[in-house]
Amino acid sequence: MNTFDLFKAHRLAVAFVVSLILAACGGGSSGTDPVDNTVPQPTTGTVGLFFTDAPTDYFKEINLNVTQAILIGGDDSQQVLFDGYEPIDLLNLTNYNEPIIFGEVDAGTYTKLRLVIDGLELVPHEGDPIYPKLPANGKIDLLDQNGFDVLPGRTLMIAIDMDANKSIKITQTGNAMKYNFRPVVKVQIMDAGLPDKLARVEGSVAEIYDDPAGSFLLCDIDTPESCVTVATSGDTSIFDDAGLGTEFSTLEVNDMVVVIGRYTTEPDIVLNAVVLEIGGTATQIQGNVVTAPADSQFLVITVDGRDLTVELQPETKYFDANGEITADAIVLGSDVEVEGVEPPKADAADPDLIRAALVFVEAEDDEQLSGTIIEPIDADERSFGLSTESGDTCVRVNVDADILLVDAENATVTIGEFADLAVDQSVDLFGMTAEDSCFDANEVIVEVPAAP
Repeated sequence: MNTFDLFKAHRLAVAFVVSLILAACGGGSSGTDPVDNTVPQPTTGTVGLFFTDAPTDYFKEINLNVTQAILIGGDDSQQVLFDGYEPIDLLNLTNYNEPIIFGEVDAGTYTKLRLVIDGLELVPHEGDPIYPKLPANGKIDLLDQNGFDVLPGRTLMIAIDMDANKSIKITQTGNAMKYNFRPVVKVQIMDAGLPDKLARVEGSVAEIYDDPAGSFLLCDIDTPESCVTVATSGDTSIFDDAGLGTEFSTLEVNDMVVVIGRYTTEPDIVLNAVVLEIGGTATQIQGNVVTAPADSQFLVITVDGRDLTVELQPETKYFDANGEITADAIVLGSDVEVEGVEPPKADAADPDLIRAALVFVEAEDDEQLSGTIIEPIDADERSFGLSTESGDTCVRVNVDADILLVDAENATVTIGEFADLAVDQSVDLFGMTAEDSCFDANEVIVEVPAAP
């Protein structure tokens, strides 16, 4: 479930008090007294905090609890953005963002986002859950050396990528496997922008609005006071509890729904629905396409080994990491995530089936290369040498690559630059090998010594 608070009641209360003050000033003035009609300027901004994750094949669930999110300024002043208890399964967020909070904080420049998590649970496809020890008592500090601004009256979006596939290091010690957690966490900060991924929100319908038509209030089940306005349009695909197309008019108050869409933040925060699933029966599956689509169907082998027929509906939406696509992008061998409903079987011998509301075609996984940086380092070419177990090679770092400096002991992640890379650093690289045999990296993870 999603916990996110839009503070609308607070804003309305403030506006009401201001109007009373202005009215009182106007009513008590004489004909010669000047009337001050100056509208107070806002001193706070809104911060939206989203979580997402990259895929992993090792586990079927990665569960954790977010208990705090704090913004810290260069003078160590702190603004608590979230203080509560929010359970998250990261593997539900491979292709989506999940909003945790929309909160108001003092406007200003901040250099650090501190997260506090607990209860990290790894659930393998077979075997018992694993509970790795969290460094620094679950505190993770995400540093931006240049700082980021929360502007008065504006909304700042912060997307946190808890990349579990890179955070959890698995090593074999004898016949046993050892699991260590290091905080490989990326932060994307967008002033009045939106996260790249679609947002996926579950909840219940608290109110259906007449104006604007096709909109409603969606509230969290566990924290009913946390709500967001959802807007639909003629482009929204709407499905019933059987996974079949339906109309907005079938939506009722107290219905359980899943909404997949994008946020707008001006003038108000609204979730614009791409897909609306009514009835609380929606599920997600991931798998590999093993038959080419034909007659609006194709077969996948799911990550847990099931044969599952995907039934495409006239209203089904199709996306990849770059946005909306068509069904033509589903080809033999594609990895997909399917959002939809698995209807009850009329006969036990019937094949397993999911009616698709949305099909997400996933990109191919990056290659991984690990080693130690060696000479030459060329800042102009953004390249360096790398010593690996299989020999030396050359590495080029893409201009828009993420460079993360990870202090695993203190659970601190700093957004780095190419100038931070140095000889003898141990690095993990993610990208692909080019035709000239150099490795083109779009992500560089550097394990730095623990700060005192």
